[in-house]
Amino acid sequence: MATEDLEGDIGLLEAIAIQIGIVVGAGLFAVTGVAVGEAGPGVAVSYVVAVVAISLSLVPTAVLGAMYPTVGGNYRYPSRLWSPRVAFLTTWGMAVSVLGGGLPLYGLSFGQYLDSLLAVDPRLAGAAVLTLFFLVNLAGIEPAARVQQLMLGTLAVSLVAFVVVGAPAVEPANLTPAFPNGTGGVLVGGALLYFVCMGANFIVDVGGEMRDAALTIPRSFLVSMPLILVVYVLTSVVAVGTVGWRALANQPLSVAAEAALPPALVAVFTVGGALFAIATTINAVYMIAPKYLLVLADDGVFPAAFGAVNDRFGTPHWGLSFVYGASMVFLLSPLSIERFSTLMAFGSIVLVMPVMVAAIRLVPDRPAAYADAPLHVAPRVLIVVSGVAVAINLALLGLLASEEPRTFAVWAGLVVVGGVYYLARAWQATTGGVPLAERLEEL
Repeated sequence: MATEDLEGDIGLLEAIAIQIGIVVGAGLFAVTGVAVGEAGPGVAVSYVVAVVAISLSLVPTAVLGAMYPTVGGNYRYPSRLWSPRVAFLTTWGMAVSVLGGGLPLYGLSFGQYLDSLLAVDPRLAGAAVLTLFFLVNLAGIEPAARVQQLMLGTLAVSLVAFVVVGAPAVEPANLTPAFPNGTGGVLVGGALLYFVCMGANFIVDVGGEMRDAALTIPRSFLVSMPLILVVYVLTSVVAVGTVGWRALANQPLSVAAEAALPPALVAVFTVGGALFAIATTINAVYMIAPKYLLVLADDGVFPAAFGAVNDRFGTPHWGLSFVYGASMVFLLSPLSIERFSTLMAFGSIVLVMPVMVAAIRLVPDRPAAYADAPLHVAPRVLIVVSGVAVAINLALLGLLASEEPRTFAVWAGLVVVGGVYYLARAWQATTGGVPLAERLEEL
C-alpha cells in the first residue's frame, strides 16, 4: 500500500497544533464576518452551537481513531464498516467543499487582510500563499508540522492582545438585540461555522503518521476543543461589541481591530493574528487533504498516480499537486467570499454522518475488538451519541440548503458527477477482473 510509505512522527503537541490551526484560522478570521451577517451579536452562541454539535461527533470519531489509527480515516472507517459507495460519495462531496470552497476562501481571506496593510490584489496574494504552503508540504509532514507550531504561538499572542486590549472598547449597546434575525439566524450561523469546528475531526486522517495514536487522538480532542471554544467566544464578543454587528457583517475582523486597538497593535494583529491564523489552516489542509486521494488510489477508485509517494520526503506529491491546482482554479474564479463559505460547509456536514454510522456498526459487527478498544465507551452511549450526531447534521444540512438553495444545487450536482464517476470506475474494475469491493484492505 502507498500509505505505508508515508513518513511522519506526529505527537500530541503537533496534533493539537494541527487541530487548532484548522479550526481557529478558518473560523475566526475567514468566516466570523459571514456568520455575524446571519446571527448578529448572537454569533457567540452560534459558535457554541457549532462546537457542541461537533463535540458529539468527536466521541465516536475518537473511539474509531484509537481502535484503528490509519490514513484517511473519515473515508476508511465508513468504507470498511458500512458502505464503500456512500463513503466515496461523502468524501467526494467533502473534496468539492474543500477544493472549491475551503482553500479558495482561506486564500482570498488572507489576501483581503494583507490588502489592508499593503494594497495588494487579494486573489493574487491568496494564490501566492497557497503556492507557498504547497511547497512547504512537498518537503514533508514533519517540516509542515513544525511550521504549524511556530505560527500557532504567534497567533496565540495576537489573540490575547486583541481580547485584553480591545475589551475596554466594547459598548454594551452593540451587543443588542442579541438575535436580530431570530433563532434561525443563530442556527444558520452555527451551520456555517460547523465546517471550521469540524477541523478537529480531521486529525484521524493522519492517524497512521502519529506516535501512540490510541492515546494521542482522544487526548488532543480533550485539549483542543475547550481552548477553541474559549477563543471563539471571547474574540467574537469583543469584535461585535466594539463596532456593532452591522459594521462587521461579511467583513474581516480587521474592521474591529482598527476600532479597538492602537495603530501599532493593528499591524501586529493583522500579521501575527489574521495572516498567521489563516496560514495555519491552509497548511493543515495541505497536510490532510492528499491523504484521501492516497487511500482512494490504494482502493483502486482513483488512478494509481495519486498513490505515488516521494522517496525522499515521504509525501504524496501528485495528490498534493492536484489539491493545489484544483483550489487555484476556484480561487481565481469570480466567486465571492460568501459563496466560498457556504460551499465549504455542505461537504463537512455530510462527511461526518457515515463515520457515525460506522461507529454504530462497530458495536454489533466487531464485539470482540470493541471490548478491547483502547478508548472504551459504553455501547449504548456510543450508539446514542452517534445517532444524535447524525440527526444534528441532517438538521444543519437542511437548514443551510434552504438558506442557500442555488449553492447547494451546485454542490449536489458536483456530487452527482462523482457518483457517475464511481459507477464508471466500478464497472471498469469489474470488467478488469478485480471488483472495487475486493480491493479494500482491512482496517
